[in-house]
Amino acid sequence: MTARDVEILRWLYRYRYLSRDHLLAAFRPQSRKRFVERLGDLFHETGFIRRPVTIADRFEARATPMIYEITPKGVEYLEAIDALPHRAVTFSRRSRRAYNPQTLHTMAVIDAVLDKELKATAQAQQRFVPVDEILARAPQATQAARNPLSVPVMLHPSDEHPIVRSRIETHLIPDALYGVEYLIDGNKRYRFWALECERTSPASRSTTAASSTALKRAAYDALIQSGAFKRYWGIPNLKLHICRNAG
Repeated sequence: MTARDVEILRWLYRYRYLSRDHLLAAFRPQSRKRFVERLGDLFHETGFIRRPVTIADRFEARATPMIYEITPKGVEYLEAIDALPHRAVTFSRRSRRAYNPQTLHTMAVIDAVLDKELKATAQAQQRFVPVDEILARAPQATQAARNPLSVPVMLHPSDEHPIVRSRIETHLIPDALYGVEYLIDGNKRYRFWALECERTSPASRSTTAASSTALKRAAYDALIQSGAFKRYWGIPNLKLHICRNAG
């Protein structure tokens, strides 16, 4: 196993699923052909990565490049050499209690977060802050929660959000949470985002009984105005990033 092989495993652990094109964008190898061949070697010879059949089948019909996933054996290898990284998405490793998003939605989330990470790492004065790093600094109660990203929020009627006609108590669980560290005049500054990828929810509805982008915007505005994200996630600021009709 080369140092680059280990990095491939680490990227797959962080995102759970990455396509060939995702990995090429992350590594920018001198020889794309040799890099793709090495992915094949890791798949056939090591048992450290696999090609999820259900995902590959659905995406082949859309002419999407092959998708890879780290195997339990690959995770054990990283653990053995003390090389497990912070996850960039919270569904990057299966557990009995983990929420498993549907395929197209999963890939939309990965596309959005990876794009933000690659843009940040391309800048000398920026550093991507993944969700595990955020949660590692969150309050103990959040770290011990079954879903650390779940935050209670109270919505009240307002002119800004006409969809909310009465008080609503709900919980927000973003599809992803991430940040960027900026080095400005020698000082570190941070910005954080909650991601919502909307594939099937309409922009608005006549009711709050079902999901819509308008209702989510209202809920996030309430969360941001209340500052509850500071108490639950331990971050100083929050913006909402919505990607619509992804995937």
